[in-house]
Amino acid sequence: MHRELVAGLVAAAVTLAGATPAAAQEARVYKPSGQWALDYGDDYCRLMRTFSDGKNELALAFERIEPGPMMRMVLVGDGIRTFRGAEELGWNFAPAAGGERKARYALSKTADKKDYFNFGPVTIAALGPPAPGTPPGPPAYDRTAERTAAGPFTAIAVGSGLLEPVRIETGSLEAPVGALQACADDLAGSWGLEPAKLAGATPAMPEGGGAGWLPQGTIPFEDFGKFAGGSNQIRLMIDAAGKPTSCHIHWPTLGESTNRKVCSTLMEKAKFVPAKDAQGQSMAGFWVGSPLFLGPPMPGMRRGG
Repeated sequence: MHRELVAGLVAAAVTLAGATPAAAQEARVYKPSGQWALDYGDDYCRLMRTFSDGKNELALAFERIEPGPMMRMVLVGDGIRTFRGAEELGWNFAPAAGGERKARYALSKTADKKDYFNFGPVTIAALGPPAPGTPPGPPAYDRTAERTAAGPFTAIAVGSGLLEPVRIETGSLEAPVGALQACADDLAGSWGLEPAKLAGATPAMPEGGGAGWLPQGTIPFEDFGKFAGGSNQIRLMIDAAGKPTSCHIHWPTLGESTNRKVCSTLMEKAKFVPAKDAQGQSMAGFWVGSPLFLGPPMPGMRRGG
């Protein structure tokens, strides 16, 4: 893996003095103390920058494991204190209309005793319901629209669930998000796919939604909490006939034997509607998701087809 600084992503942090809403002025404000850095991992992309409120240091990271709209948002550092028993944190990119987004975050400690807040999968633009008549499937991913949506965002505000609100002055996120997109495309290239074809493709979809591919007991019930923060994501490489050709686990939190069982079962049972290029021709692609959605339905619940 290699790490490189992303030069010229952001000239200087934008200070919003005089135009900041009164509620935000009461927040603890973190300003940049370093440049954006992009980590090209073997199976992930991580965009990170450090910030300071003059006393405490905070690192913000966006992590992506595929070309697509989803990414994990992580905060690491000191100075963020949650209410006791708070199960959700309210946050948003700013400035933004509407109410807070809610994150059922995962909290842990790093090796150097820093607080690690994992907000789980987030998107730059909040995903709305599909238009009437839209066929089921993953949301369409438009790289240009994502960068355009990121442009006006110059901060991240975290409010409800904290003893003291926090505002992280990021500067415009358009260029950083563009760099993260390029890294994710490079990652797909390392899997033997063509990023240019993926950009206009319809992604592979599990036939029947994948219901019941993993029999009950494949994942022990006591391990369900280990999926917090979008952990233990499966990546299946899918050929043009819709069959899996390999299985990989990103951010593993389950035991090695459990993940081996998950992968071997899916390699045997999974069947996909293959990805299709811009001309509607079947092509090789991939699928990323949680194994929790590939097991039997919970009692009293029905799965869509």
